[in-house]
Amino acid sequence: MGDLFKTFEGKKAQFEGWLKTQSPAIEIGITTATSALQGGVLGYTLGMVNQNLEKQAANMPNRPPTMAAGSFSGPPKVLALNLAVFTAVQGGLTLAVKKYRGVEDIQTSMIGMLGAGAALSLTSNLAGGGQPGQVKPTTPVGYLTDAVRTGVLFAALNGAFMKIGQWFTGKNSSQDIYYYHTVGMLTALGLEKYENNFRKGLLMDDCLALLSDSALKEVKIPPGPRLKILNFVAASMAHMAAFAAQQQVANSW
Repeated sequence: MGDLFKTFEGKKAQFEGWLKTQSPAIEIGITTATSALQGGVLGYTLGMVNQNLEKQAANMPNRPPTMAAGSFSGPPKVLALNLAVFTAVQGGLTLAVKKYRGVEDIQTSMIGMLGAGAALSLTSNLAGGGQPGQVKPTTPVGYLTDAVRTGVLFAALNGAFMKIGQWFTGKNSSQDIYYYHTVGMLTALGLEKYENNFRKGLLMDDCLALLSDSALKEVKIPPGPRLKILNFVAASMAHMAAFAAQQQVANSW
């Protein structure tokens, strides 16, 4: 089991490293799709658990109160849809805002949650199905008002939790994107500990294609890691060149 987990983590790190080397549009699209898939699977699983609990409760002599209705309750398919939309918007929008603003901080996360909360409200109201005790809006203004209210609530809670986490850890979550692809490359290669070497040498993302053995040696990276980094960069450039050639051929038809 331990070996399987390590293999999975290694494949995950490789995928994340590859993803960070893609264009922003592709990265955001794939992140949105994978987030939707994860949310859908989680939602369907939670829906099945809720159904089983309700069936067990129905057979009890002193039946407990029915679970409160809402966006995170309901049949498996409904809950799968709600969570798929929520996680897709949250993942994709957060990444898009981070790319645009250049930092990953509380504000970026709150914007992502604002959109996710609003999307969740619209989805659950329009396609979530009627549930006992749940009052839904009936007019466009009502839908919009509920979406804004839900989005603001999610954003506020997310911001508060992140702020509390910063107080406890004493760390600020702001991260610049000048080393975004560099970090992805080092993560894929298992060389994360050399991130500070790149930062001290100001070897940013726009320097990746210009990397040389002497430049890496200058920032005190050992021979083995230097070879891995240079091979990764060369392979990435070759892949990009091949892709560009394929696109050119395709466009010529």
